[in-house]
Amino acid sequence: MNFSSNPSGSPSASQSIYRSYLMHSRIDMQAEDANAYVARALRLVIENVLAQLSTTLVVTISSRHLGTGQWFEYMMNNLMDSWRMVAVQLLRFRPDLVAAPVPGRKRVNLLMVDSFAGLLDTNIAQSNADFDDPDYYFIFLQTRDHLIPRELQLILDHCLAHFWLHCNVMIQTAQVEVLVYTYYPYTADSCQAAHPVQVNAFDGRHWRRNSKMFPDKLNQMHGCPLTVLTWHQPPFVELVGYASEIGQRAGGFEIQLVEHMARRMNFSLQLADIAVQRPDAHRLAEGAKEGPIERLQDRKANLSMGYFRKTARRNQLLTTPMSYYSANLVAVLQLERYRISSLALLAFPFELSVWLLLLLALLIHLGLHLPGRSSSPGRHDGSGGLQVVALLLGAALARLPRPWRHRFIAAHWLWASIPLRISYQSLLFHLIRLQLYSTPSFSLEQLLAEGFQGICTANTERLLLEMPLVARNPGSLHSLDTASDWDVLSALQRNRNGKIFAVTNQDVTRSFMHSSSQPDAYHVVKQPVNVEYIGMYMPKHSFLFEKVDDCIRRLDASGFIHAWQRAAFAGVHRREQMTMTSRRYVNHAKLSGIYVVMSGMYLLSGLVFAGELVLRRRSWRVLKFYK
Repeated sequence: MNFSSNPSGSPSASQSIYRSYLMHSRIDMQAEDANAYVARALRLVIENVLAQLSTTLVVTISSRHLGTGQWFEYMMNNLMDSWRMVAVQLLRFRPDLVAAPVPGRKRVNLLMVDSFAGLLDTNIAQSNADFDDPDYYFIFLQTRDHLIPRELQLILDHCLAHFWLHCNVMIQTAQVEVLVYTYYPYTADSCQAAHPVQVNAFDGRHWRRNSKMFPDKLNQMHGCPLTVLTWHQPPFVELVGYASEIGQRAGGFEIQLVEHMARRMNFSLQLADIAVQRPDAHRLAEGAKEGPIERLQDRKANLSMGYFRKTARRNQLLTTPMSYYSANLVAVLQLERYRISSLALLAFPFELSVWLLLLLALLIHLGLHLPGRSSSPGRHDGSGGLQVVALLLGAALARLPRPWRHRFIAAHWLWASIPLRISYQSLLFHLIRLQLYSTPSFSLEQLLAEGFQGICTANTERLLLEMPLVARNPGSLHSLDTASDWDVLSALQRNRNGKIFAVTNQDVTRSFMHSSSQPDAYHVVKQPVNVEYIGMYMPKHSFLFEKVDDCIRRLDASGFIHAWQRAAFAGVHRREQMTMTSRRYVNHAKLSGIYVVMSGMYLLSGLVFAGELVLRRRSWRVLKFYK
């Protein structure tokens, strides 16, 4: 645009318009070549860095100073004239406008602010607080040089407080130097601090370290301590001693996992052993005054593990990486509950139709015998109705009936019942040897319909109460004051009268049944009750998520986690098997009293039998003497 001067020396209309435009837009706050210099730097950041992270970019302009806000808009106009690579969501916050908050995920952000207060006006921390995956913030701070150190430190402290790990701040000095600063939360000099560190600078054409605009900040944590909340839960976590002891040792495959990450990322572990008790439906603290969820929410700890099951509620409140262990929750009950009773076993060999035909035949034969007996009341020829039943059971006739008709009927009834008795007795003997059981239940719904009561650990109860079937019948499930599924299965083994079943981990159940002296005495319901996923939890939006999740995925793909799990369960199985063996020896000792009682009863019966023989012989001699 060309401007011509007035010969009289007074400013022309076009010059007046231009000066008015400059005064209101404030694009003259620095020279145009400096504006172009900054615009080139921002364009390279967008094209070479931010566009590689996402196809959508959120640009936010927030300024407490109206003139600086107009200058930011002017810079964005220059950028958008030559920028066609990514979709842009532009948010503007100005003191002269009442801007409503814009909800939604803002993963890759370019923020233009004139102060820390302007950054707070954007409220982006609240928009991204409920998401676990990492986000990126490239903040352009435009302010006077003497204010830069203070505003820069406030912004980086804000990034650390809200777990913004990928947080860069670009500044422009009065000498038109464009520099990029970031912070490292863990350094050799400090832990959990946000000291400004220069990571890049613009030379007019290129960024000097374009590939390091967002450096890896957790690859080397310089031995900084991370607090790990845990509790004794073999084989996942095994604690030896108490947390207050300096020499406390911990084992289990979850401890192996976090120790591997500690060696790889070079951080130290501080184990915080807390007591996990019976859960309260109205609290998140797992029954303790201050449980793992509350302590993680308050950021008093960095990690929490120890057979920590994943639930939708916990995933909403906390951040969790990939699950490194999953197993079915199964319902286990004693097979004795389905054993066919003695009376039912007597009727089991034949079907109902066979028994009905046999009853019909018995009534017919009784009908043939009774009329003859009623017509001759004085005759006692042994042809009564009881004789018909005796013949059916295979007993011999004490006296043959006098009428030939009754003899023929008795002979026919005797010969006809022989194959029936043989088949029945052989089937009965076979079924007794088979230890016959009725068909057990194949689902949790059937167990509850049959009136069974479930027992489990407190943490399992919390997980199952999220199921609609259990939520409708909360009284059908009872938690024990234990955190181990082994104790639940032991309680099931001791209870031999009630209709109860245990809900336990499938791997623990297999190990328990293998270690038991009677592995065939238990029935595992075919349909699993639920599937449990185990993982570690961190505070919401923790910047450890990305690194920890990547480490767990690599270990899982290489098979290390599976090997650690197998070894941990095998160790617990060996210990429990030794315990079971010792229990069997103790049980034999306890049975010695029963053996003494049985021996005494056999001795008493022998004495009674000998006395009967003596009395019988004596009475026979007396009878012989009188004769």
